[in-house]
Amino acid sequence: MKLYWSPRSPFVRKALIAAHETGLIAEIELIPSIAMATQPRDELLAVNPLGQIPVLLADGEAIYDSSAICYYLDAVRGSGALHPSDPHARLSAERRHALGDGLSELLLHWLTERTRQQENQSAIRIAAANKKLPYIFQALEKEAAAFGTQPFDIGHVAIIAALGYLDFRFPSDWDWRDRFPTLSGWWDHIQTRPSVAATKHYDELVDGGAAAKARS
Repeated sequence: MKLYWSPRSPFVRKALIAAHETGLIAEIELIPSIAMATQPRDELLAVNPLGQIPVLLADGEAIYDSSAICYYLDAVRGSGALHPSDPHARLSAERRHALGDGLSELLLHWLTERTRQQENQSAIRIAAANKKLPYIFQALEKEAAAFGTQPFDIGHVAIIAALGYLDFRFPSDWDWRDRFPTLSGWWDHIQTRPSVAATKHYDELVDGGAAAKARS
């Protein structure tokens, strides 16, 4: 299998956590890729017409997006542990999955605005992101109250990817730990899970091969 990949993407991290959880990570070759919304690359468009990462090449087809990749690794190739078969447990997992993915999307849009030239930034979009964040974290705090009693599933994976990306890209912009202690306690605890520890974000364009080697 081949995975079009960047260690800077929260959605790539979600797929990588699933690969570790299913024991399939050793079968995956990582293909370094850069996806840019305004400058789509031909080599990426050739395997994903959306021009996005991650993309998994497996069983003679291209699998995208991250949710489909996680489902393939877990339910098609693995035991299905990340996608509960019980309807109520699955609904709960998918709700958390949507919350985590939604936070990742918001942060990606926020980063896009912040990296524009000052005169081109949208104050309305930045304000909208700032307004949504407290509500998202209030929901995460409520969810976290039950995390210790739930089997690890795709919802937890998505939330980990989003919170990790927040810490990676916005370490001083949104101080959530003191405000949401239950979520913070779970976050600190989950860092010791092997799939989480092995997939931390880094900027390969800055760190280069040293960071990749340290995580291999």
